[in-house]
Amino acid sequence: MTAITTHIPTLTTERLTLRAPEARDAGAYADFYASARSEIIGGPLDLKRAWKVLTNDAGHWMLRGFGWWVLDVTGGARAVGSVGFHLPEGERDVELGWSLFSGEGHGYATEAARAALDWAATAHPDWTRLVSHIDRTNVASQRVAARLGATDTGEATPHNPDCNVWLHGAAA
Repeated sequence: MTAITTHIPTLTTERLTLRAPEARDAGAYADFYASARSEIIGGPLDLKRAWKVLTNDAGHWMLRGFGWWVLDVTGGARAVGSVGFHLPEGERDVELGWSLFSGEGHGYATEAARAALDWAATAHPDWTRLVSHIDRTNVASQRVAARLGATDTGEATPHNPDCNVWLHGAAA
């Protein structure tokens, strides 16, 4: 699964553009990661650590051949979130994740994650097990995962006992 690439594909849906992370997204990342809303994924973070998340999201593409996209709403002025895949060193499963910086309740996370899954089915057909790690208190993300056809395995994630492993079906 090690593919070095500098090309990050742009995906489009009816309402969203999933694009490469860029330096101009630093403000959206900083605002989100400074807020209490980011607690469920390790925040709040100061500006320097939010920048590291942004550069990690971008850099994953170079090291693994897949990574995170930034979500733009058609006609919107600022990024509303991120979605993508990652495989931290030492982990066995590729993980699909999503974060909304703003725009909750519009189905953006589900729409973006579905587009990412469609991309993965073609770009990485060798992925045999695709998961999402979701905090047991994060009902909104559990609903997104269920809409995507994922099932809660009841297993705790290796890195966080407060999260369960959600297994995605044959979509990837």
